[in-house]
Amino acid sequence: AKDLCARLRSLGSVAVHIAAADFDQSDELAAPGDVVIPPVEGPFHFGSRLAALISHYEWSSLVYFGGASAPLMDAGALGRALDLAEGLGPRSAVVNNLHSTDWAIVHNTAGLTQDPAQFPSDNAIGWVLQQQAGYRVEALAPSAATRTDLDTPMDALLAARHPDAGSEFAEWGREREPAILHRIDALKEVLLRPGARLAIIGRASSGVWRRLEDDFPIWVRAFVEERGMVASGRYQRGEVRSLIGDVVERWGPEAFVESLEDLVDGCLWDTRVWLASRGMWPASEDRFAADLGRAEAVRHPGLRHLTAAIRTASIPILTGGQGIVGGSLLAFLDSLGRGEGYQPSR
Repeated sequence: AKDLCARLRSLGSVAVHIAAADFDQSDELAAPGDVVIPPVEGPFHFGSRLAALISHYEWSSLVYFGGASAPLMDAGALGRALDLAEGLGPRSAVVNNLHSTDWAIVHNTAGLTQDPAQFPSDNAIGWVLQQQAGYRVEALAPSAATRTDLDTPMDALLAARHPDAGSEFAEWGREREPAILHRIDALKEVLLRPGARLAIIGRASSGVWRRLEDDFPIWVRAFVEERGMVASGRYQRGEVRSLIGDVVERWGPEAFVESLEDLVDGCLWDTRVWLASRGMWPASEDRFAADLGRAEAVRHPGLRHLTAAIRTASIPILTGGQGIVGGSLLAFLDSLGRGEGYQPSR
């Protein structure tokens, strides 16, 4: 968030307003000239809060970013996105991801205020504006810069060494030495080994699959399920279904992991689809501990069981949210120095 605010200020064309959970966070982010929005108490609903701010500050256009939504968007990339939005005309938007929006540039904010209940989170912005409000919505091409959003510890660990990480984020990455890093290193070996087999499970896009097949000498098994489950409202309505989730439940975590060991040499798994399909949504502490392989710290019995099975697997299996098969994975691939035009950091 610090990096993002600094990059936005450097553009000179954006007035930075900071809405944080408390004044301590706001003070840490703010610089002279920024507007600090007072925090609110009580239940939080994203759409209602955003609509209230739009009304209070009379914003006709809005450049919205979640705090950790664009850690690899440098000033040049941000400027190009703003230029693109400027050319689209009224009642339009540029978003980083149509199916799961993390940041958006919106001309004519009426589409965000008419029915705030449609926006339980920022994920729905692009989809609702296009499908329900009749906006012209341009989603940027998938890349590490446009798709990386730090929702989980694994997102941050995969992206922090990217050369476009801001100074604050890169410094944080240098200070991390969790035990999970050996699994990340093992996955790196799989990606670089000719003929290795990789599975990606969850809300992966075709762009991610194409990047893996174009730039890495591996075979990919993709099990893609429930893209847009939050933006479409399926998660909120309890309609998420997962074939992989059904298999895990019927076989048990150990048998499922054993099957993965037979099929592939490494796996990236967006486990939130499995959780949502089973009607489970453990606290963030449990989800993040599971991603880091700390089974003993996971209180939810089903998630603890799966975490223990993954931790003892003979292949590297990394788990997380959508980012682990999306933007964070693209950032990690970039950091390996593969891809046309990519210049690895030194």
